[in-house]
Amino acid sequence: MSLADARWIHGATAPLPPGPPYPCVELDAWSGASFRMPPGDPRLADLHEGGPAPSPPLDNLAGLVAAWQTHPEWLDFLDPAAPNHADKLLERALYLRWWGEHLPATGRVLDLGGGCGRFAAWLLGQGLDVEVVDADLRSLWRALQHAVGRPGRVDLHWTTAERLPPLAPVDAVVAAEVLCYVEDPAAALAQVRRVLKPGGVLLCSVEARWGWAAALDAASGTLDALLGDGVVHVPGDRWVRTFTEPDLRALLADFEILACVPTHYIPSGPFELAGGGLDLDGVLAWEARLRERPETAHLNRAWTAVARRAV
Repeated sequence: MSLADARWIHGATAPLPPGPPYPCVELDAWSGASFRMPPGDPRLADLHEGGPAPSPPLDNLAGLVAAWQTHPEWLDFLDPAAPNHADKLLERALYLRWWGEHLPATGRVLDLGGGCGRFAAWLLGQGLDVEVVDADLRSLWRALQHAVGRPGRVDLHWTTAERLPPLAPVDAVVAAEVLCYVEDPAAALAQVRRVLKPGGVLLCSVEARWGWAAALDAASGTLDALLGDGVVHVPGDRWVRTFTEPDLRALLADFEILACVPTHYIPSGPFELAGGGLDLDGVLAWEARLRERPETAHLNRAWTAVARRAV
């Protein structure tokens, strides 16, 4: 379940440079390639072909597989032609404002649930080594495409967060909008602890319950779930566990929490239309004002956290 095990779907597989991880500047032949590799979670093979989700949380992946067929232009948002390209880069910049000082200047980072490479591409651009893990193989194809030519080194792993490969210890783990979509977040965090160096940091974000419910992309007819256990399930399309701040702090109980910050996430939160067109400084200024007012403070779209693994 490494790029070393990947085989092209069309044509003869190009040789890889020395690795893993692999120097991105030597991966030109792999740019745009579609490939298969053994999944670390065997359930993913059938899902990749459009099969039904074997458990409710994997309906989110089933919905993603279907979306690649119907609306691929929205999913590879690192493509400058994507309609959501600017918003996704703004969201990344917002996360990096909270997380950037905690990322290592050199070393290895695990991008957990890395998708099409939103954070991996940036990290590789800083010259870091990046292990990209995602449950969606089509997203990994794009992640590799966006990695090619950058100064860092990369490897890819097709698996779920609860079944990480036997990686060498990493200096940091980025888990942006991941723990809210996995079947067992506690099991996923146990895997994170296994691969994270003592003293290493976890940079994570999860969907916030009330801000998610008020956003434009909230699932229709799910208010009962949000008033109950916070788990939203639309069969065949999506599944998400929304979090309050106490929920997130309890989940991270085995880590030293360095920061837990609400973000109103204006590009796709409840204030998306009212705050449209803002740049990063504008978003940060508005977020500060929204946090100060009792009427809006609890309507953050996400919770972000920085947590250190105990030495």
